[in-house]
Amino acid sequence: MDLHQLQAFDQIVLQNSFSKAARKLGISQPTISFRMRALEQEVGGELFLRRGSRLYLTELGEAFLPYAQTALRAMTTGVDVTRRTLRGEKGQLKIATLPSLATGFFSTTLARFHRHYPQIEVAIHTGHTREVVEMLYEHDVHLGFVVGPFFHPDIEPLLLMKEPLMLVTHPNHSLAQKVSLTLSDVVSQGHPFFLVDWSLEVKQWHSNLLASSLAERLEVPPQTAYDLIMHGEGVALLTQTMVNQDVKTGRLVELRCEEIPDFFRESQLVHRRADPSHPTVVREWFRFFREEARHYLSL
Repeated sequence: MDLHQLQAFDQIVLQNSFSKAARKLGISQPTISFRMRALEQEVGGELFLRRGSRLYLTELGEAFLPYAQTALRAMTTGVDVTRRTLRGEKGQLKIATLPSLATGFFSTTLARFHRHYPQIEVAIHTGHTREVVEMLYEHDVHLGFVVGPFFHPDIEPLLLMKEPLMLVTHPNHSLAQKVSLTLSDVVSQGHPFFLVDWSLEVKQWHSNLLASSLAERLEVPPQTAYDLIMHGEGVALLTQTMVNQDVKTGRLVELRCEEIPDFFRESQLVHRRADPSHPTVVREWFRFFREEARHYLSL
């Protein structure tokens, strides 16, 4: 039993004629008759009776008809879904990321992607680096975001990113009123100086900077530092994508101090080395992500 036989059966019922059904399907009458004989052999009996010039379904045909139509609808839907999947209009997108990498242009990429492909199922999972790698190994996700530098024999980077860090505070903070800042000012008057663990380089700089200082300091996650600063507390190095819009609108102030090195948060978009081929929807999301990231990052 195949699709052509079911289509022939369905059209004969609709047209009430072998010849009309054959014309509708673009085949010859001997061909449609052959398909019906083959289908009747499959189901075990005649599907039609002819009385004069009219066709009638047999009892077997009446019983088989709803199942044949259901099968045709399922097949038609399946072919449509398959074609839409190949065009990137249907499917699933599953990504794992560290929470600190799930903001900024990551969010704007998702918003843009959803506007273009509202039928795509999107699932974003968060976790630590080890959990992201596990999700890739278990095929729970297509792609993962981790902080760099990151090396793993079975995980391959698709995109390397360097995101500038900015020293920021609230506009009402005393340091925001200073035209010229020294590193000593930042440390002693930060109240407090938030320590965010962006990289080994930043962590080492924090340690050297505060080793002989009694200034207030508080080690917190990035989002906590951001929330506290937005409430008027302290200063911190935060990623450009976290604070760029707030600085532009005046909700936060960038503190410029020539004594602070140019720091970056490095991250990587990775996948399993054994899975080089990705569904169309994943490749399309990756294209969107690269376009969004170029506005903010050194790639």
